[in-house]
Amino acid sequence: MLATDRLERQIIAELSRQIGRRLNSNELSNLSVMVFLEQCADDPNTVAQTLLRIALKASPDAKNAAEVLDAYREITRSRAIREMPALVDWVAACEHRSLPLPVVISCEKYLGNAAQVAHDLTDRYFGIRPIIVTGGDELGFDAAGSILRLPVGDVYEALPHKMFETWVFLEALGASHGVIKIDDDLRIIAEETRDIDAIRAAFADVDYMGLILSSPFYDRAWHEGKCASVVAPLYDKPFVAPWARGALYFLSKTALAALAAHYLRFPGCLAGELFEDKAVGDVLHGLGFTAIHNPLEAILGVSTDAPERLIGAAA
Repeated sequence: MLATDRLERQIIAELSRQIGRRLNSNELSNLSVMVFLEQCADDPNTVAQTLLRIALKASPDAKNAAEVLDAYREITRSRAIREMPALVDWVAACEHRSLPLPVVISCEKYLGNAAQVAHDLTDRYFGIRPIIVTGGDELGFDAAGSILRLPVGDVYEALPHKMFETWVFLEALGASHGVIKIDDDLRIIAEETRDIDAIRAAFADVDYMGLILSSPFYDRAWHEGKCASVVAPLYDKPFVAPWARGALYFLSKTALAALAAHYLRFPGCLAGELFEDKAVGDVLHGLGFTAIHNPLEAILGVSTDAPERLIGAAA
């Protein structure tokens, strides 16, 4: 699902070749950190990020895991400052207004829809234009279109990875007041302008919020006809806990940091996952967070018009 998967395999193979034998996971973790410190610490790039991700995956419970996470966050932020200053300025603008980062999740196929949503939401969101996130071959930011392209698949079944990669990246940039995840088919409801203090207050003391789905009876064939690759025809993961519907939900800085750290250490949490919103809810539940039912549609004065995914119990 990630464009850097091949690079990860190449780095591990090269480290093993240099040592002359198969390396165990602790050795891979230690060597990856050593190479990073010796060759990449002052040069924020894809190789530097991949070395640190290998270290975390190979030894997620190492004593230095927190330090490696901090290094990954810093190298990612440094790369953004160097390569996409307009995105860093956008984060700072949201911070200045004490507002969550508004993020429209889309793909190249539906960029037109996403651009319209971002345009329509700008006035409602106090002059801040949401960024649009899509997948691609490499990291980049189109400042003119406010489009962040992440090195991850851009097809339906890659959406869980796209979401978690988005949260990892934005958490590294700060996101002091959290993020709002927005689908690319949102509509503005014409009405009076929202009060900025009321918006701030709505997100002030909560970690995970949206329209909560709490039934184990949901459509396990929801993805049929949407995937570009061969996947299981029926979603086969268990119901874990209530989760916020993916059309529109909020994550605080605390929830974002917890998700990012867990995913970087245990990316296998998304194995076999097809529904990004449920995956977010499942991981957060395991980390001690509770989904709070407070639909953002009413808070922001928008309509998501999302089709119903819950179904009745089978006879």
